[in-house]
Amino acid sequence: MKSEDKKQEKFQEKLEQKSNEIDGVGKYSDILSRVIHEGEEIFKIKNKAIILSAIIAGLEIGVSYLLICTLHYLLIGTFEENTIFKLSSMVYPVGFVLVILGKSALFTEQTSVLTLPVLNGQRTIWELLRIWGFVIFGNIIGGIVFALFIGTLAPHLNLFTHETMVAIGEHVVHHNSWVLFFSAIVAGWLMGLLNWLLNSTLNSLTRIVLILMITGVIGFGGFHHSIVGNIEVFGGFLYSDSITVLDYLWFLFLALLGNSIGGAIVVGLFKYRIFQSNYAD
Repeated sequence: MKSEDKKQEKFQEKLEQKSNEIDGVGKYSDILSRVIHEGEEIFKIKNKAIILSAIIAGLEIGVSYLLICTLHYLLIGTFEENTIFKLSSMVYPVGFVLVILGKSALFTEQTSVLTLPVLNGQRTIWELLRIWGFVIFGNIIGGIVFALFIGTLAPHLNLFTHETMVAIGEHVVHHNSWVLFFSAIVAGWLMGLLNWLLNSTLNSLTRIVLILMITGVIGFGGFHHSIVGNIEVFGGFLYSDSITVLDYLWFLFLALLGNSIGGAIVVGLFKYRIFQSNYAD
């Protein structure tokens, strides 16, 4: 056996030895073990299934967009627009609750999870990029379909207008590139942290509270989440002359890159290295 394989096997044994559970709440090593196991299970899902799950996630996360638009439409003229965007953080988490508890494949929620098996030597970087590609593709397709559907239906139900979609799209996309990028890193970090916290408890109510808390912070801060932002910017692009296809694609690139760095590097790498530096020789 190669020295690297022996080192990895030794580290895995230490991880398992340290993994104990107390009153349903895991120690650091137990959480790490759960996250690595969760990531490994995702890698085993067939390509077709992961794409379909990602499309469903793109549709489900659209519920957050639906509620944000409806709230904006109801409150515009009553409050300042900046206040309305802050208030939207109260409804922003709903789509995330549906996606995460429903176990659909959401890119930002799985970013750090999928990174850990790679860091642990169980999967290659190419396998990671393949899964990421499938999930991103499905999430974007699902979001585009939702934006097209709700953009047609909502005005007839008096939920909101095309002008509402434009206002939200412009609010999301019209920032300097560096702001979009670093904002996306924060959102990716928070989503990676959320997954870590979710693996620290088995209690369903606690998990819902964690989702509401973390995604509420993302919504309140206006941090750029690539999958929700995909719907917001594409919805604005459909009915706006000020949002071009290049604006939409550039936003997607920056948001996906920032979310990846925030989730994979800041959470996945650092959390793993903390344990490794403490327990691995």
